[in-house]
Amino acid sequence: MTTSLFAFNFRLGPWESCLNLNFHQVELAPGFGAVCTRDHLAIFWAGEPQRNEEARSSAHQLARMLVHSHAYYSFNRGGVLEVEPVTWLEIRSCDARETVSGYMHPTLATAPLPPEHPESIVLRDAAALTRSLINSVPLQLAVADFHVARRELGPYSAFYAFRVLEDVGFQFGATKQDKPDSGAMNQALKTNEEKWRPLTEAGTAARHLSEQKLQRPMGTSRDQLLALAHEALTLVFAHLGLSTGSFNEPANLGIQGTHSSSAALAAVRP
Repeated sequence: MTTSLFAFNFRLGPWESCLNLNFHQVELAPGFGAVCTRDHLAIFWAGEPQRNEEARSSAHQLARMLVHSHAYYSFNRGGVLEVEPVTWLEIRSCDARETVSGYMHPTLATAPLPPEHPESIVLRDAAALTRSLINSVPLQLAVADFHVARRELGPYSAFYAFRVLEDVGFQFGATKQDKPDSGAMNQALKTNEEKWRPLTEAGTAARHLSEQKLQRPMGTSRDQLLALAHEALTLVFAHLGLSTGSFNEPANLGIQGTHSSSAALAAVRP
């Protein structure tokens, strides 16, 4: 059967948040390998050419999940990343030979990439979390809502922070009214309704905004609400035993590369 190698290329931003990003030999999902240097993210996949559109959609989803997961790990440690698709490349009728992806930005000559920079470790942690969330739609939505909550500076930040809590609740089931099972969530996470009250009240107020409410100071600060939403994620990850820690040895995907300022970043064997 004919096999093609696909490279799906994305641009990360903002630029100032990407200067120290660098990883190679990272698996985001079964069959999807990734390399990243600064603002360039490439996701590789080998398969039937007829599945191009399906694979392209999956790669785009994985890229978004990566920056959403990064928002969780970079909380209080860095900025919020954005991602946009740029190009894709298909190499048809591949046999077992290496394909090299390179990064040639001139900043590599003046500002080499330290292999274990904290910002790179955060992104690798985000990649590990992305793999862990593949089979959990509620938690995919939870990190996506946390990403938006961090990005929003107005009252809707509270709404999305509250949505994180609701998403986590859906991980434990839904009630007959199609609402998150907060009782099961609190029992599993050893929390209670009172703990989450600031999120609930702020989220409800943000969802039903009025001129009077906008003029009224919020009872809980944005930072406190984000911290509560972040804690909800941390508690559910710990409860489920998800793999969210730093890793030193990359997965063996047939991808080779370097953390130095060399232009050669990865070689993928289809």
